[in-house]
Amino acid sequence: MSSENPFGKDNILSIRGYFTGQLLLSFGILLGIVVVVCVGAIIAVYGGGVDFDDAAAHSALVMVIVAVLISFNDIRLHYQNNHWPEVQKHVRRILLMVPIYSFQSWLSLKYYEYSLLFDTLRDLYEAFVIASFVYFCIELLGGWDNVCKIFMTKDQEKSYHPAWLCFGKKRQWAELGEPLLGVIEISALQYVVVKVVAAIIIIATEAADVYDEGSLSLQSAYIYVSIMVNFSQMYALYGLGFLYVLVHPELTAPKNWQPLGKFACVKAVIFFTWWQGFFIMLLHSFGAFENVSDTWTSVSVEHGIQDYLICIEMLFFAITHHFVFTYEEYIGTNKNSDEVESNISSTNIV
Repeated sequence: MSSENPFGKDNILSIRGYFTGQLLLSFGILLGIVVVVCVGAIIAVYGGGVDFDDAAAHSALVMVIVAVLISFNDIRLHYQNNHWPEVQKHVRRILLMVPIYSFQSWLSLKYYEYSLLFDTLRDLYEAFVIASFVYFCIELLGGWDNVCKIFMTKDQEKSYHPAWLCFGKKRQWAELGEPLLGVIEISALQYVVVKVVAAIIIIATEAADVYDEGSLSLQSAYIYVSIMVNFSQMYALYGLGFLYVLVHPELTAPKNWQPLGKFACVKAVIFFTWWQGFFIMLLHSFGAFENVSDTWTSVSVEHGIQDYLICIEMLFFAITHHFVFTYEEYIGTNKNSDEVESNISSTNIV
């Protein structure tokens, strides 16, 4: 019988190499699908006389269907292999982000006159995902009480904000233990509340014709809502990053839950789509989309570009989620497993 250590460095590197290869292969296949679909849509418009609106909506729908099927299959596998219900319920909520983002983006593209409403409802879910990811990390480490105990083993310096954030001064966010975990939880939950309030304001001000999306004028509601939401989002992501730094050692040993990949997936969807939308909005504010279409307003064109790109990008996020949030890592584990207990004991709690 071979005495080779299955968890040795060489084997771990080979496993990582295997999954990296699988991920790149999947990305290559998806890229081929995207190219074929997009080229087909262009040919249909310019060579087949197909209406541009229909070509955009139909080609986006193909990519949405593929992304949704991948994500729903992963959600199904988590239900069928529900070995750690307290953790995997949060994983399913995170996986659901791709279907919601992609389908609502397609609805916004297809029925562009209601794009602001669809996009507002879509963005509500990102706040829910941030909160779910915080609770995912907490449950992965054995629950609220165990995370508080882990916090108590940390150096007091870990509870301080970075000096550059406080103009060179050292300021403590909260005392280690439950107070610190409490403010991290609040940082995530406040974003949910702000997003709901922002959605109500957007719908009300749009109905009153004072929202004026994309305008940087102080007379429009858009700029004030954007500032409020962006500060709230940054605070939520800061809390998420604070938690990640604190518990990273416990999430990587003795079992490596690949926290960086999971953390990056959640932040990438939110940050990437936001900055993408921001730059598209700047193009709109500079008049780049004026007189582009006889049927679409410049605001509709701005939304349409963002929504079409999201339909494409969700394909790649669906594949990334498939590898990063796989059900296989929970096989043989549960809240009372030895792995969780060893995570807690390895922190030398006193």
